[in-house]
This record gives sequence, structure tokens and C-alpha cells, in this order.
Amino acid sequence: MTKLSIIIPVYNIEPYISNCLNSILNQPFKDFEVICVNDGSTDKSLTELQKFRDERVIIIDKKNEGSGVARNSALAIARGQYVFFVDGDDWIEENSLQKMVDEADRLKTDILIFGGLSYYEGVGKNGGYSANKLPKINKVFSSEDIKKDVFKFPSTAWTKLYRREFLQKNDIKFQEIKVGQDQLPFFHSMITAQRIAILRENLYCYRKNRKGAVTAVKKKKNFSPIYVFYAVEEVLQKTGKMADYKEIFVKKYFSKATSWLGKFQDDLKAEYFAEYMKLLEHVQIEYGLYKHFKPDIKDGYWMLKLKNVVGGT
Repeated sequence: MTKLSIIIPVYNIEPYISNCLNSILNQPFKDFEVICVNDGSTDKSLTELQKFRDERVIIIDKKNEGSGVARNSALAIARGQYVFFVDGDDWIEENSLQKMVDEADRLKTDILIFGGLSYYEGVGKNGGYSANKLPKINKVFSSEDIKKDVFKFPSTAWTKLYRREFLQKNDIKFQEIKVGQDQLPFFHSMITAQRIAILRENLYCYRKNRKGAVTAVKKKKNFSPIYVFYAVEEVLQKTGKMADYKEIFVKKYFSKATSWLGKFQDDLKAEYFAEYMKLLEHVQIEYGLYKHFKPDIKDGYWMLKLKNVVGGT
């Protein structure tokens, strides 16, 4: 069996993908496959991928459907004992693969969590996802141990090494939406895993201010937070864990949907507001929360945050 499957969704990152792949292929650790999913790139990303004549590099070329679909496509053919997700405009630090695999083997983890640094063009690295910001837990722990603290861990896909059998057994997949695809597998895995551990090293570098990145968009223009809320709700119902996470899940993901309302693109805001108000009604009826919360379509981000705090009980 291949020890590690590294999954990389690729979309219009022609200037960066070679650096990403070189940071992986030049690692001392060699027992891995790299599944690169070209998600309908309109630049020369695919051409850059095809320059790599390494049998460990597997290329899937498909139409554009988003990174969630791309990652799920790669998961379906992955052969590794472990799975590691990398974004194609990022890179990993020297000897990262050996460190994470050795620790996962030693502790027999379902999920190994480690740190990462943010990189800003023209500025350099900072500790945005640094290992020293992770909870101070120095033992192997389970989902039962962190019920109240699940959101103290980063929801990013790329700060974790997963045991592939664990993902398969629990049908943990990425949500097929444009933004926030990693929220569902993060939450699903963290409320399910029996063996989670922290490796207190920064193994990953995340490029923050790349032009054209989805995360760089200031104005919001899709309904992702609303879709995430309903998807997480469904997982909690299917796993029988709603009683354990009801209030913490509602407040986390409804607050996210609220913050997007305050940043939404003007020409689409009325449509988002209509769906958002349906979600609010659902939360009020189903969970008895936010009964006194009265958002207005004209409210800005900070007004919504204030109303959210006041009316969130």
C-alpha cells in the first residue's frame, strides 16, 4: 500500500503550482502519490502539471465544479494509508511529510493536526495558523473529549493528516459548494474521530493574498454559509450527535451566515436575505434561539454583529 496520498485541487494557479509540487517531490520521504485535479483551469495550469515526469504524480483533468468536487474525485481513487490535502498555490516545509507520517504511525491517529504559517506576498510569513495557537492538549484524545472545544481547532483541510480508512468508514467528504467546502469535513471528522493528536510544528505555508483567490474576494456573492449550516445539521442528525452539539453548532454557523449578510454584493443581496430569513425562522422554531434577533437588509456588518449579540439568546 502507498503510505500517503496527497490531494491537490488546481484552478488557475499557473504561476504557483510548480513551486507547490517541487516542495512535495523534493521531500526526503518518498512513499506517496500526488493526485492533482485540474478543475477546468483556463490558464496554463494543466500544461505546468504535465511538465512533471514523475510516476508519483497523477493528473485528473475535469470540468470546473469547485475544489470540493475536485477533492472528492481524488479521494475516490486515493490508495494511501493517509491522506493530506494541499492547495496548489501553497507549499510545505522541508521534511514535513516524514514528520507527519512518523507521528501518525506512532500514535495511530485518525486525525493528526499540525500548524501552518500564512505567507503574504511582499511581506513574508506570519503565524496565522501557527502550532502555538493550537489547544494545549498533549495526549491522544477523542471527539468526546473536545465537545465544547471543537471550534478551537482550525477548520482548514491542509493542517491535518487523515487516516484514509477513517474517512471512508464515516463517509466524510467535502461539500460541493464554491466557498467553505472544508467546513463540513472538518466538523464531521472532529465529532467522529476516536484518536486525534497534535504535532506542534509548522509544516505548511498558506499563501494569503494571491490575486484571484476566492478567499481574497471582499464582497460575498454566494450562499455557502447557509448551505454549510444545513449540511452540518444533517450530519448531526444522521450521527445522532445533535444533543451534544446543538447550541455550539447553531451559534457558530448561523453567525457566519449573518456576517456574510453584512458583506454581500449589492445586486444579489435581496436574494441572499430571503434565504437567510428562512434560515433564521428555522433556527428560531427548531432550536429556540435568536428569537429576539431582527436583522434588516440594510444593516451593515457591525450593526448585524451587535444585533446578533443582543438577540442571540
